[in-house]
Amino acid sequence: MTLDYKNPNDWGRSPLTDSALRKQQFKAENPEQWSAMISADIEALSTPIFESEDYPPFTGTEFLATHSTIDDHPYSAAFGQFLGNGIDPDIANTLAFGSKQFDLISDDFDDPIRQLATRIYSRFSEMGYWDKLPQSSSNIDYDYIPY
Repeated sequence: MTLDYKNPNDWGRSPLTDSALRKQQFKAENPEQWSAMISADIEALSTPIFESEDYPPFTGTEFLATHSTIDDHPYSAAFGQFLGNGIDPDIANTLAFGSKQFDLISDDFDDPIRQLATRIYSRFSEMGYWDKLPQSSSNIDYDYIPY
């Protein structure tokens, strides 16, 4: 019994198989570039996570799902202000850690939520909120929190 098989590499059967085949093809056709990619991946994996972390250590949605109160958040005042003004928890979390990524809210500069987030962020910056991490909730002077 002979096999009448016209697709020896199984192209088109599943996206995962196609992806693996594309990588194998790239590896065979471009060995130097493949070696450079693998070296970069190995170097990235050897870097300690705290040195390469550009984003908060958790997402806002994850934090809300695992905590009964936002008081445990390292930047709870900012996080609460962004959340309380209708900003998505993940975006609020990113902004609460001091990242100016207002484009996550909207690309439109006239968007009222983006403008509100910008004003809240500016007020926290003016009062030096991100200059140092509050050690406990007792260090926060709630009279100076911008509302």
